[in-house]
Amino acid sequence: MLEKAITIATQAHEGQKRKGSGIPYIFHPLCVGAILAENGCSMDVIVAGILHDTIEDTFLTAEDIRDMFGQEVMRLVTGASEGNRDVPGVTWRDRKQHTVDFLKTQADLKIKQVTCADKLHNIRSFRKDVQRIGERLWDKFNAPYEEQRWYYQSLVDCFDGIHAYAMYKEFTKEVYDVFGGFYE
Repeated sequence: MLEKAITIATQAHEGQKRKGSGIPYIFHPLCVGAILAENGCSMDVIVAGILHDTIEDTFLTAEDIRDMFGQEVMRLVTGASEGNRDVPGVTWRDRKQHTVDFLKTQADLKIKQVTCADKLHNIRSFRKDVQRIGERLWDKFNAPYEEQRWYYQSLVDCFDGIHAYAMYKEFTKEVYDVFGGFYE
């Protein structure tokens, strides 16, 4: 199942690049999968981590994921995706608030694991890119630094149940390092 997920994700993300660095996008989901494996997560969670952006950013649908990997992996990928991404008139802030609210009220441990690993790799990349190109990094995103800061600081409070995981501890430290002290 792991090899199949890597193959499918590689094909689905072909030609895509990461914002900021321009490296092939596939490295992001592979790093997410590695973070999940390092934290002792189940194979379904690791596979979902590798596939987590496929229904948001590629031609694959939730049904495709279900047909290839089963109901549980589909549920995890769907849970870690922005459900309101394609709704007309929904702003970046609305989408991110929806994610925060979902993580706080509806997401189970496995969905929080996938999301935490995703956001941990993102924040690691932010830190490296800020060191490399400075504050110009934030111009490459759909929301400015202040909005990104709000979102990532809000995520720290969303991961109930995973505080014992090394990825959560590192995520919290990275958010603090990139965005400074937390606001009330």
